[in-house]
Amino acid sequence: MKKRKYAELRELKKFLKKKNFSYKKLSDELGISIDAINNKLNGYTLLNINEMKHMVTLFNMQPVDINKYFIIGGEGSANEEK
Repeated sequence: MKKRKYAELRELKKFLKKKNFSYKKLSDELGISIDAINNKLNGYTLLNINEMKHMVTLFNMQPVDINKYFIIGGEGSANEEK
């Protein structure tokens, strides 16, 4: 069984679901496998800065969104590990 090294990006997963954006579609956009997307969003590996920048551009995110979706414990974040 895999062990989570990082916090799960729950708010980002909710955001993708709300946008009706599948892991497959995101993997195609980022040029990485669906398994890699799954591992990153579930906290087994980290998103790198280029992947984050691509998503910010793709979804036209604002600075407050970056804190909310990518920074665990960031201002306005609902991703904090409990």
